[in-house]
Amino acid sequence: MAESKRQSIAGKIATPKGGPNKDAIDGDSMLYKAVGARIKITCAPHNNVLEGTLFTTCSVTNAIAINTAPAPPNPSAPLSSQPGDYHIIPFAHILSFELIGAGERATASGPGFDGALPPIQKVDLAAIRAREEHTIREMKKKDAQKGKGVSKEAQDIFDAVSRLLPTRWADAQIVVNDAVLINPPYTVDNLAAPAGKEQSVAQVRKILENHYQRKKNAGSRAPVATPIAPRKGG
Repeated sequence: MAESKRQSIAGKIATPKGGPNKDAIDGDSMLYKAVGARIKITCAPHNNVLEGTLFTTCSVTNAIAINTAPAPPNPSAPLSSQPGDYHIIPFAHILSFELIGAGERATASGPGFDGALPPIQKVDLAAIRAREEHTIREMKKKDAQKGKGVSKEAQDIFDAVSRLLPTRWADAQIVVNDAVLINPPYTVDNLAAPAGKEQSVAQVRKILENHYQRKKNAGSRAPVATPIAPRKGG
């Protein structure tokens, strides 16, 4: 009975000979109306065959999403309990498709993803734009923390100071607290600041002294010998 029903459903959908294109897949297309159903789809360029639940079709990205995870063993189990193994396929790669099983849909819903189960929520474009803008700001901030055309030692000094005080680059100079300049070659003797900023100079001097002291201590440590295991057989 189940097999005859499957054949009956499949027979109602004609397999496109040339495959649907992006202009043909719209609200009236068979593939759009099959959202939520089990389908078998053949894809270019290697005639790969995927079988699963059609999750959605999108005329904006010109692609479909199909969940190839096996259906729940209990036929009455909701699709929301179905595990996910999703594949995104561009319309242009679809060679043919076949409807092999009716899908679960919301009561009195029309075709397409509006009635699909589990429901597909709308994308919050404002949140996506805000996240994009935040990411761009963070990338610009990180880029500003990298000196242009400076040595690794200069960058190490900048990083050491910036961990404790507001620091930025001004060409090859390091500007601390918008007051103290650390000029090349970035030693304690290369600090400059306007009158009245003696406290800021003292802070920066202390940070530089600690940085160079740690570097000196690291260079004076004796290397640790790595023990060599005895050779087998003497």
